Amino acid sequence: MRLTSVAVALIAAAACSTPSTPDDPCAATPGTGIRTGSSADLTIWVVHPRSTDGCITQRLDSHFVFRAPAVTPVGRLFVFLPGTTAIAQYYQLIVAEAARAGYHAVGISYPNDNAVGVLCASQPATCYGDARLEILTGQATSSVVAVDRANCIENRIVKLLRFMRTTEPAGDWGQFLLGDTAVVWSKVAVAGHSQGGGHTLFIAQRYAVWRATAYSSAGDFLAGSATVAPWVLQPYATPATRLFGFISNADELVSPVPTLAAWSAIGMAGAAVDVDVTTPPFGATQRFVTTAAPANPLVTVSPNHNVVAVDVNTPKVGGTTTPVFAGVWRALSFP
Repeated sequence: MRLTSVAVALIAAAACSTPSTPDDPCAATPGTGIRTGSSADLTIWVVHPRSTDGCITQRLDSHFVFRAPAVTPVGRLFVFLPGTTAIAQYYQLIVAEAARAGYHAVGISYPNDNAVGVLCASQPATCYGDARLEILTGQATSSVVAVDRANCIENRIVKLLRFMRTTEPAGDWGQFLLGDTAVVWSKVAVAGHSQGGGHTLFIAQRYAVWRATAYSSAGDFLAGSATVAPWVLQPYATPATRLFGFISNADELVSPVPTLAAWSAIGMAGAAVDVDVTTPPFGATQRFVTTAAPANPLVTVSPNHNVVAVDVNTPKVGGTTTPVFAGVWRALSFP
């Protein structure tokens, strides 16, 4: 994938410049994120994970944080999780749109070097949920991944929120923290693409989030089949009315038909709406599809899989950098 049009400088690794002590073995370096504006209405922080927690050692690509200072905050946090091998830098457009909608908006890089479906292809059906639980929480539940608490998704979000609370005191980032060690999930709109979409559904199953959107993902299908992994159909802490999905009808990696069926099975109501011929607010449906041609189709190996959220492939309004799906994203993920 190529860099997005939202140009920012990546920060250098800031690993434990504050001396560690027995009481603080994972000393961070608050305030070291590079702050720059991509446009007149946005402020961006690009934050190296070790600037938030010196014990983070895996997937050291930067997190991206967006705020629109002139927009009245809505008191909610938008968290976006990239797909397999991808990083937060590739999904700046959707996170920026969330900021413009009044959300505190972050893109999180996390351990995702391998697809969960590939890792679990020859394993028992329980492998998929066990792997996702370890990636999310750091619990040692899986033999196919090795993610401890410091490197897991939950810790990365918590430590980034603590970092931002110090870096931008006026931003009230602490409202999304519970006791400095957990996320206030009830205030979170979580979304993700591909593998990140699976983690989004897993989070929505484990916690009652404000909203959850799976982009190009039904969670996990068992290897070589259209049957979802057992965890996908387990009860969700998040009400079904808050679950949404968006996929291309031409997706090369995730089959749209079983994906739409899986979304329906977990409670996403309404007929699938084609966003290419329907305008917001789209009615009561929770399942969205597109046949829009991807931008830059030769740049990536799966442009139709990426079209719904990845900066380089998502279509733009003619001659501009404005994403065609800006209104769709808002209806889905941050209304």
